[in-house]
Amino acid sequence: MTTKILEPPDSQALVRTAAFRLLLSGAEPIGVEELAAKTCIRFERLSGLLNELDGAGRIRRNAAGEVVGSAGLSVVPDRHEIELDGRRFWTWCAYDILGIFGALGANGRAWSPSPADVRTLVVDFTRGRPDNNDAVLFRPNEELMDCCDNVYAEWCPNSNLFASPELATQWAEQHTVAGRVLDLDEASDLATKDWGDVI
Repeated sequence: MTTKILEPPDSQALVRTAAFRLLLSGAEPIGVEELAAKTCIRFERLSGLLNELDGAGRIRRNAAGEVVGSAGLSVVPDRHEIELDGRRFWTWCAYDILGIFGALGANGRAWSPSPADVRTLVVDFTRGRPDNNDAVLFRPNEELMDCCDNVYAEWCPNSNLFASPELATQWAEQHTVAGRVLDLDEASDLATKDWGDVI
């Protein structure tokens, strides 16, 4: 009989997932003690992980050190606003909107500022899918995320909704951002898969 040696879990992913779930359920900032209890990670180790994740833009904390955002979901005002099954949250980018709604299979509405024409686009969701809408998503290439120091500050501002493919393409060219323009159905498929593990 052979014994299978298990790899240690990815502690950062564990923290991000636990924080996301606590934010979603409580809709309020999370203290380190609460997160330590949820993850079973020693307080000192968890504090170090939170510093790493915050520095990389993978979680957000407030001045008191509480976690207020994880995996794109925020309980304090941020770039994009969502009403998720009757509850108010925010997200860091437009791709987060699609992933969170899709993975949760949630109903609701999103308000997303479009940088091309400075207007807010509204998208309704039913069972996690965007309702008929002509808006498109500009999604920066993965390489940008892999090479940036802070995902929140460097990648997220470039993932936005636009009223048309033409506006998205013009904006990307003006800002020299490489990426893809996706209709909302295709973007929702990709984002739902990406958020599946977190949810």
